[in-house]
Amino acid sequence: MSTVEDPVLAKPAGLCCLRGSIHSGEPAGKVIQIGGVDTYVATPDEKTANGHVLLFFPDAFGLHINNFLMMDAFAASGYLTLGVDYFAGDPIWKHSQNPLNDPNFAFESWKNKHMASTDSISAKWVKDVEAAYGKDGQVKFVAAGHCWGARFVCTQLFKDGICKAGAIAHPSFMNQSHVRNIEAPILFSVANVDSLFMAEQRSKAVEIMTEGKKKFNMQVFSNVGHGFASRAFLSDPYEKWAKETSFKSFVDWFEFWLSAA
Repeated sequence: MSTVEDPVLAKPAGLCCLRGSIHSGEPAGKVIQIGGVDTYVATPDEKTANGHVLLFFPDAFGLHINNFLMMDAFAASGYLTLGVDYFAGDPIWKHSQNPLNDPNFAFESWKNKHMASTDSISAKWVKDVEAAYGKDGQVKFVAAGHCWGARFVCTQLFKDGICKAGAIAHPSFMNQSHVRNIEAPILFSVANVDSLFMAEQRSKAVEIMTEGKKKFNMQVFSNVGHGFASRAFLSDPYEKWAKETSFKSFVDWFEFWLSAA
């Protein structure tokens, strides 16, 4: 929630979060329980595994085919990838296959139901993941988040967070404190025109992080909208390129900062 002392940088999720394409493919991972929370686990091949863990905080579609395939891609890049179901079995896609144009789907009610609970579920889940996967002290954690998941990446980059680096795309629900309190490196991957994260707010985020001497990068893609990094129309060559470039930037960002950690 925003306050006078903590203004909004990225607005709460809106109808733009429901736009985009549903991708096709066969998920390679599996769903297990960690601390009572459904978690998608994408495991890297032994030959490519880098020994590190990537925490994946999904958009409003939660544990869904687009996000499964993206987590599989992170695993193919060497990371044991864990995706949290902070919607507790109630993601958007279980209500409607076409939520943007479905008059029977009450998006605002669904959003309000999950705003607070996703915070508490996410916080507990991270502690349980750290207990299960970070015991020997050798494993390094990074975090990726899209839209709804962006602020959870930010909190894992705070002083008491567990991640060495984070990357977010087209954020929502993000206040100034989320970037002001970051201490680990962060990458922003955003659309030039996004009603939730407009140019003025992007500039403010850069200003805050510059003044705070944060380690950051912000890449801005033209001619795509909110959701491009997770729900791009792959039939459009430029959207496909933007999505793939955003993903590669996440991987490159993690590899650089993990090698420097």
